[in-house]
Amino acid sequence: MNAPQTPTRTLRGLRRRRAAARAVLLVERLWLVLWPPVGVLGAFVVMALLDLPARLPPPVHVLLLAATGLAAAGLLAHGLWSLQRPSRTEADRRLEHDSGLPHRPLAVLADRPALPGTEALWAAHVARTMAQLGRLRVGLPRSGLAARDPRALRGLLAVALVACLVIAGGEAPPRLLRAVQPAWAPAPALPATQLQAWITPPAYTGLAPVFLDSGGGAVRVPAGSHLTVNVTGGSGEPTLVLAGVSRSFQALDADSFQADLELNDGGRLAVRRGGRVVAAWSLTVVADTAPVVFWPKPPGPARGGGRAPQTRLPWEVSHDYGVTSLSAELHLRDRPDAPALVVPIPLPGGSPKSARGARVQDLTAHPWAGLAVTGALVARDAAGLTGTSLEAGFVLPERLFQNPVARALMELRRQLTLRPDDRLTPIQEIDRLSALPEVWDHDTGGFLNLRGIASLLHWGIGTAAVDEAQARLWELAIHLEEGATERTVQALDQARKELHAALDAQQRGEAIAPADIDRRMQAVQEALETHMQALAEEARRNPDGDPDTRRQDSSDMRRLAGQMRQAARDGRMDAARQEFAALEQMLEQMKTMQSDRSRMTGHERQRAEQRRRGQQQMNALQDVVQRLGTLLDHADSRSDPGRGDSGATPLLPGMRRP
Repeated sequence: MNAPQTPTRTLRGLRRRRAAARAVLLVERLWLVLWPPVGVLGAFVVMALLDLPARLPPPVHVLLLAATGLAAAGLLAHGLWSLQRPSRTEADRRLEHDSGLPHRPLAVLADRPALPGTEALWAAHVARTMAQLGRLRVGLPRSGLAARDPRALRGLLAVALVACLVIAGGEAPPRLLRAVQPAWAPAPALPATQLQAWITPPAYTGLAPVFLDSGGGAVRVPAGSHLTVNVTGGSGEPTLVLAGVSRSFQALDADSFQADLELNDGGRLAVRRGGRVVAAWSLTVVADTAPVVFWPKPPGPARGGGRAPQTRLPWEVSHDYGVTSLSAELHLRDRPDAPALVVPIPLPGGSPKSARGARVQDLTAHPWAGLAVTGALVARDAAGLTGTSLEAGFVLPERLFQNPVARALMELRRQLTLRPDDRLTPIQEIDRLSALPEVWDHDTGGFLNLRGIASLLHWGIGTAAVDEAQARLWELAIHLEEGATERTVQALDQARKELHAALDAQQRGEAIAPADIDRRMQAVQEALETHMQALAEEARRNPDGDPDTRRQDSSDMRRLAGQMRQAARDGRMDAARQEFAALEQMLEQMKTMQSDRSRMTGHERQRAEQRRRGQQQMNALQDVVQRLGTLLDHADSRSDPGRGDSGATPLLPGMRRP
């Protein structure tokens, strides 16, 4: 079998072993090359551990360092220059030697028979040689230093190193350092450098400034903080480096510098001067996060709403630096594209870091009342970041109307909310309601308002017409449900506000004509009279309550209004203000009582009426006892002979004078 027919696997193994043999030979030769420079450096280390170079004069010390370096570098360069890569023949000889194969069998693979006709014999010889290749081994590298170092100086150097390390002990590192640093005369000391650095957080955080320690450390500050660094003394212009970006200082005078920087990103913060670091810190800039806001409980109608239920919006917010505004954004579930209804929610303390509560508001007048909505809480911080809660669905509470026509008008309003483009159906329903004579025979104004709404829907353009129609439907429903009291109370409130503004302006020293104040007082008096008449009409339709109490309240308020106006005409403005304040107090009490009564159930109204009658009976009994006491006092005075009979004895109700 000829050499080209040698199995591929055997030849691949031979190539790997040849490469390994070459590597072993190269390591041995490299070690022989490295030994001389290593020996020179080892001798220098021995001297360094004995602290000999540091005792030399600086020039001699420098010469020793230079000589040692040049000698080591020269020996290394000479050895590398003369280094030869092992050849394949040398690798084969090493393989044969390490494997114990005599007669150089690897040379057979490259030889050819010299005589013709001996190919078969030669093939058998090659096959026997190939069978021996499986025993090829590569031994470990041998240093060969014994031939290069017959005096065994290497051992002496190793013993000397160990002994010197023991002698130096803990002084070994400083001695080695002094051996490579000649002790030249120290440079003149630079003027002392003083550094002051502080970071001012943004105003909305409410945090105090953070002063940086000149010794360094880790610092965490909010994004948008302001860094100020002052450097005084020393020589040279300092440089501020943040995250690898250099910034120059501004010179304040010959040896004072200042740098200012807005911090939006963190990193390594350092002050460099004259090629050295004066101070350094690890700076972390924390980005501002949006407020956290959520519904602690589901929103919906408030408890005890009665006929005019209110909407309860529970909320809870938190933020590291405080929440500046909070609102509830409601969206119509069946018309998501409709503009949102935004309900502002006041926050306690202006900008709390953590707060919770519930916003209770009357939204029955809104066109969405009685319809399904989805609401989300929206909180904002001073930086303008917005946090939004999960959406919650509920039905917006609506007012409960007793009047059937008012309920029909509210249904029309809801239809216009859900289908604003469909105006024909509401117009037809308005035509049907207009044909109810029992409703409009004695309410011409309401009838004209209803027909005006139909005309507005028929001829009006755009969403503005629908909005106005819905507002007028609400007013008309309130008119049908409660008469004119809602309008008269609004007119009275407006007149009160105008008079209050005039009196406050006059008290501040502004020039307000007496005729103007009298005109506004007359407007309050007339609005009050109109409101009292509307209340009397409502009492006639709804007889709940005490008519005597209502008449007494009306009489007292009319009396206060007259006294207020007369005091203003007489120039007694302080007395006029007092009468006006008493009148406003009575009006607010009456409004509160009416609001509370509208929210009462039938059982609650009955119990309140029983308490009121019991209080009236108690007041009457106290009055009788007081009159009896007065009568007895007069009887005693008449029985006294020293007294005349000039005083008249008061009579109890039902008694006649003899």
